[in-house]
Amino acid sequence: MLYPLMPQTKMQGEAAFQCKRLQQEVTVAACLDWFVDHNALCRKASPCFKCPQGQKTREEFSRS
Repeated sequence: MLYPLMPQTKMQGEAAFQCKRLQQEVTVAACLDWFVDHNALCRKASPCFKCPQGQKTREEFSRS
């Protein structure tokens, strides 16, 4: 039996959330920029390097 797809809510880049590592409110767009920059440049001293919350945010954003 086929079920209709549930409509997904779109995650907007200007949406803000509380970042656990930076301990401040951050927009999704800023989180994605910092996460990609720090991982691409291997800045291991950064709190954004290999951040699981940033990775989860990026996955949710790509699905929306």
